[in-house]
Amino acid sequence: MRYADFCGRKTSVVALGTMDFGGKIEESRARDFMDAYVEIGGNFIDTARVYGDFAREIQGGSEQVIGRWMEDRRCRDGIVLGTKGGHPDIHAMHTGRLSREEVLDDLRRSLDNLRTDRVDIYWLHRDDRGRPVEDILTTLTEICERGMARFVGVSNWRPDRIASALACARERGLVRIAANQPQFSLARQVIVEDDTLCQMDAETYALHRREALPCVPFSSQAKGFLAKMDASGEAALTDKSRRRYLCPENLTVLERAQRLSRETGISVGALSLAWLTSQPFPTYPIAGVSRMEHVAALKEACDAVLSPEQRDGLRAM
Repeated sequence: MRYADFCGRKTSVVALGTMDFGGKIEESRARDFMDAYVEIGGNFIDTARVYGDFAREIQGGSEQVIGRWMEDRRCRDGIVLGTKGGHPDIHAMHTGRLSREEVLDDLRRSLDNLRTDRVDIYWLHRDDRGRPVEDILTTLTEICERGMARFVGVSNWRPDRIASALACARERGLVRIAANQPQFSLARQVIVEDDTLCQMDAETYALHRREALPCVPFSSQAKGFLAKMDASGEAALTDKSRRRYLCPENLTVLERAQRLSRETGISVGALSLAWLTSQPFPTYPIAGVSRMEHVAALKEACDAVLSPEQRDGLRAM
């Protein structure tokens, strides 16, 4: 297992995603996945206040499962733990929820669910572009000063807002955004139904390079598009995956990945994550799992390193 420094800690370069824990993935299976992830050397777990039973709109399930597991395993100190809050009401996605009261209430609920008094990084799940970044950073600074989070980050923020937040932190002496969590994968999602999601684009990529800003991408495996296409072809795709990812651009990337896989012996699935961990700024992709073999495969992905030529030969940003 390969590690790098993240938030002042030795952190596995691939994080475990837990969006379906406490929902589609029942607690006993989720515990098995976390046990297996730790066994291969993983220590970075990502969750969110809204994760849980999406079908019934029940939040907090993922955090509760993780909290009980950490308490039973007595492993909280060994986990680099991140959760997200400030998500809009799912029926009003364009109405921001980043007031001081809303953010602090979300975080308190998350800490209760996780059975801990502090997370290593606290992410704002969405932006509220109608609220000044200084106001948001003031809340995040309070969170860190009160010891509720060691570091803070943002998810689904546009690059202009991230740049403004970084500049404001420097000028006002407020907490600096420690990382960004965008949608970013080797296979590019070409149809995005949720217009509040932010993908890695050229402007955001340039910002990460310029600021050496760590990136913790979600949907990093593109729903397994490349691995499934390599193993079984289009028949293995769900309708959603076919709609979002099946396009000439991604088929070209697949051909390149298959060729590099033959040359290196690294599986196509592992290459898709290694492409991310080999970016010119610190990148820690979040990988979801639904079967035990998915967890075992993460070790290959963590250990794989691509040269800049190999990386850009797959897809240059």
